[in-house]
Amino acid sequence: MHLKAEENGSEGKTYKEVQKMIGCSAKMISNALKWRAKPERRGRKRKTTIKMDRRITRMAKAQPMITSRMIKDSLELPVSTVTVRRRLCEANLFSRIPRKVPLLKKRHVQKRLQFAKEHINWPKEKWRNILWTDESKICNLPGLCLG
Repeated sequence: MHLKAEENGSEGKTYKEVQKMIGCSAKMISNALKWRAKPERRGRKRKTTIKMDRRITRMAKAQPMITSRMIKDSLELPVSTVTVRRRLCEANLFSRIPRKVPLLKKRHVQKRLQFAKEHINWPKEKWRNILWTDESKICNLPGLCLG
């Protein structure tokens, strides 16, 4: 409606004149001229600003083992630790617990050293044929894992 009133050259005319031109009520014209598009917002207002979110993310990337409580306390944020965790998840920084890997025993170290001594003179072509998994699972296809 707002565009129609402006297109018809209604500048400087009364609502009654525009009403006759367009064929609607004067109140509708008044509302159309006062109307402003508002950005659509839903839900509760965010407690953190964009700047706070960036600071949270930056701190977590700089210190990967830091807790959400430590981030909250060091940045003096007026939000809960759950909110800090939410902001980290939004930044694709999810909490993970490092995998526990068994420590090497003396016999493991000796076997590795023995292997290295036996194969010290191997040419590069032979080393290229070896698949080094480093205790990692390699899954190319579902159900087919090496390592």
